[in-house]
Amino acid sequence: MKRSLKLIALVLVAAMLLTGCSPVAFRQWVQGLLGQQLVSFAEMEYTRPDMEEFRTQLDVCIRGAKTDIRAKTLMDKVFTLYDLYYRFYTNYKLANIHYYKDLTDTYWADEYTYCLENTAEVDAGMDKLLYALAQSPLKEKLEAEEYFGADFFDAYTGQSLWDETFTELMAQEMKLQNEYDALSAQALEFPYYSEAFYDSVGLQMEQLLIELVALRQKIARQAGYDDYLQFAYDFYYDRDYTPAQAMAYMEDVRDELVVLYTNIPDDVWKPRYQTWTQEEMFSYVESSANAMGGIIADAFYLLEEGGYYDISYSPNKYNASFETYLQYYYVPFIFVNPQGDSTDPLIFAHEFGHFCNDYAATGTVCGIDVSEVFSQGMEYLSLFYGENGEVLKKMKLAGSLSTFVEQSAYANFEHQLYLLEEPTVENVRALYAKNAEDYGFEAWRFDSREYVTISHLYIAPMYMVSYVLSNDLAMQIYQAEEAQAGSGKALLADNLATEEVSLTAFVKSAGFADPFAEGRVAQLRKTFEKVLG
Repeated sequence: MKRSLKLIALVLVAAMLLTGCSPVAFRQWVQGLLGQQLVSFAEMEYTRPDMEEFRTQLDVCIRGAKTDIRAKTLMDKVFTLYDLYYRFYTNYKLANIHYYKDLTDTYWADEYTYCLENTAEVDAGMDKLLYALAQSPLKEKLEAEEYFGADFFDAYTGQSLWDETFTELMAQEMKLQNEYDALSAQALEFPYYSEAFYDSVGLQMEQLLIELVALRQKIARQAGYDDYLQFAYDFYYDRDYTPAQAMAYMEDVRDELVVLYTNIPDDVWKPRYQTWTQEEMFSYVESSANAMGGIIADAFYLLEEGGYYDISYSPNKYNASFETYLQYYYVPFIFVNPQGDSTDPLIFAHEFGHFCNDYAATGTVCGIDVSEVFSQGMEYLSLFYGENGEVLKKMKLAGSLSTFVEQSAYANFEHQLYLLEEPTVENVRALYAKNAEDYGFEAWRFDSREYVTISHLYIAPMYMVSYVLSNDLAMQIYQAEEAQAGSGKALLADNLATEEVSLTAFVKSAGFADPFAEGRVAQLRKTFEKVLG
């Protein structure tokens, strides 16, 4: 994966100097910074990004790469552009958060659309900058430690992928993704999974997915790939395992775990139907963090003091939960859409795991597969450290089994979708139904059209396999904590700042068992059998 320049603010230097300080000193420091460098979420102001300003500064940098005779002069220009870049993405994410809080708000819908549809140009511009700097007479000086670092520009030789055609194709994808968000807003008018929903918004979503698949195949071919699967694995995730390996793992899940999944005892789900208030959900994760202490407790304190979360309920909220990093302010933010049952505290714990990773690393520098280990691992640890966590244990393990099976079904469906010669609404429905049957969904009610409610298919392609493989490692955190108190916590906390991009490299450096090892899924089955019977 190509590295990007990280601008280290004074606040980050202060954070490094305070490593190892007492909790009291840390909290006093945070309280002081909230009145100085750090800004609470409520005080963050959105400003529509000025694309003309970005274009002008990009031109200044590219000219400087050819003509400047001092590295510092050129880097001052580059720092200004990176400032605009971080401002752009921070404002984009602010617009995203506010829009997802209320999908009926037309102001935020327009601002989110504006930002989303300009991301391709911004990304292409930054790529163009790095290729220009790689050809600069000042290249060696730019690779000094205080700037980009040794050999940084080795990744920017040859021709940039982001030519005019590729940039335009990526912009088209952003527009189609925005159409899905708009349809999701329209869906609020219908009961989900109702015939009225499927016959109107749902059918439009089905047709939209066909368009997206065709466009993404075109993007892959433009990038020199035979199919979109390998392109997405390389371009978005820098994975060091292949789609074939992932599909083989998902087949093992089908063969080993589906029988358990379809026979989960009904009484395991009883706690699920308990309603958790927002205060109870917050208290559960707070108690978990404080009991674990150290960097995890510090992260939660920052979350609370800065108000870097939204776990409130609203019928107009986007039907998903996520964590994001606001680069310009150097703080993470959590967005949760509560479901109104006992999964809510675990969902909050999940996103808090991401929050801790971003907090420890000052923005995610590890790969997506690795980051999901921390989120799912935090769910497991909360069972040991959260108030009344033991009550949720069986339900969570049943939920984990469901994650393996259901996310494998969804991810396998997605992989096979991009292998269809000519996707149509009819054969996509048939493909989904076949996967649903293979993974035991016939034990419950399912509809061959329900894939339209899986937002990842539209806005985060090839992401879902990360839930499956990272859950294997997260289960190892659970198994370690179960065997010896504190060992699972240490396994998670000690690796929060990892810079490993690939899953298999992280497995080796952190000491996890290889999820691709023969018989690994069978070992997981034994753990589930022990807890669930």
